Amino acid sequence: MPIASTNFVEGAPALLSPLTRRTIGDDVIDTLRKSIIAGAFAPGDHIAEGTLAQQLGVSRAPVREAMMQLEREGLLVFDKRGAARVKVFTDDEFEEIFSLRLTLEMMAVRLACRNLSEADGKRIADNIERTRHASRLLELTLLDIEFHDLLVQSAGHSRLQTCWATLRHQLEFWLARMHSRVQAPVPKTREATVRNHVKLLAAIRSGHEARAVKGIREHIEGWRRQQASGAKKANAGS
Repeated sequence: MPIASTNFVEGAPALLSPLTRRTIGDDVIDTLRKSIIAGAFAPGDHIAEGTLAQQLGVSRAPVREAMMQLEREGLLVFDKRGAARVKVFTDDEFEEIFSLRLTLEMMAVRLACRNLSEADGKRIADNIERTRHASRLLELTLLDIEFHDLLVQSAGHSRLQTCWATLRHQLEFWLARMHSRVQAPVPKTREATVRNHVKLLAAIRSGHEARAVKGIREHIEGWRRQQASGAKKANAGS
């Protein structure tokens, strides 16, 4: 179907409606990403292009495109033969993810204290409300990352958002792995997440930068301690 023509009026900007059409490739990327984050594929697992295409009922082309995208996001690696495998993150790499996250988010909340709009605040509050009703661990993980996405967006700093975008899917992977290691009940994880997010939003809305930065540091370092605790339990049981 041809795109409808737009009348151009001299001295006035053209009005173009944004296109929101999704492709099969978009769906394949989302499905494969969520499967990796949810643990359907373990670190180091080989993901066979042909088998996955058959399972999803698509051609190999969108699967290959999805794999290349997830390699750029840091979730997949290709070996010398061109086979795709789920990336195995080392403890040092997770420490890099943590330290970069902390730096970016401290900057984000500081700027959000100055720039938070009413619409931004409502989107963040809506996210917290949806988190209150999350019933599955993967749902909690995705909503948690969405909350931090919204914080970064509310900072109003485009280059900060670009840096965050290179990190976020690896952070999803890290958070899902941490939840799995800690093995805390969903209600307990949900209550802790909601409590911390409510406090953070209140600090940002108050415009008190020092309080907001302290809050995000305590929030992120709290999860870091949980990760370390879960790793010790996993090692003790192995």
